[in-house]
Amino acid sequence: MTIKKTVAAFFVMAAFSFTGGFVGQAVFAPKAADAQGQSDSYFALRDQKNAKGITTYVSDGQPGQVFYGENGQMRLQMGTYNGAGERGLPLLALSDTTGHIRLLFRLAGENESAVMIMKDKSGRDRVVMGLQLGGAGQEPFLSITGADGKSQNVFGTYR
Repeated sequence: MTIKKTVAAFFVMAAFSFTGGFVGQAVFAPKAADAQGQSDSYFALRDQKNAKGITTYVSDGQPGQVFYGENGQMRLQMGTYNGAGERGLPLLALSDTTGHIRLLFRLAGENESAVMIMKDKSGRDRVVMGLQLGGAGQEPFLSITGADGKSQNVFGTYR
């Protein structure tokens, strides 16, 4: 191989190396927010058929995870509340294909009682059952709400 061919091969190899390094940096380098440590609280996993996929996050110290359907609507959410009075209490929400919560499992109230809430398409609580939210006992309750919006305790006391 002549010197001319060796020098040409070197420059071709160098050009491809620099191009590869540039593309690798552009694709794999952290974004500015990542570099500043601000994105440690959010992670997303997706593919070509599901643009949102799964998001995992921490918000105000409380973790959560949301699973999205292929249509981009929330289907499953789990995590802990970050609001006052219920901070740190867990929840699990199941949503219909339009992203509306239809079934909610959670701990609630001063007793941190187990509660299951079934919602209609309008988002109204229609069936609520669980264990007494407050007081010394943790007696079971079942509360239903009719189409007229009137609630009644079948047994026990919800509120």
